Amino acid sequence: MHPDAAPDNIEPVKDLLDAHVPLTLLVDLLTDAAPPSAEILESEGLPDTPWWEQDTPGTGTSGEPPA
Repeated sequence: MHPDAAPDNIEPVKDLLDAHVPLTLLVDLLTDAAPPSAEILESEGLPDTPWWEQDTPGTGTSGEPPA
């Protein structure tokens, strides 16, 4: 495949990444050849600022849906 060409089915993956689904989770779900996400987490560690605890505009505190 040409480096500039993208498969037709790339949009769902981009949507998941835009929704902050971790790339490691997507890789775990798609292939058995990749290292497990727990192994990646152990080697890379948690992020300095957990994305799941940040306020998301329009959704309430820490990404929780408004009451």
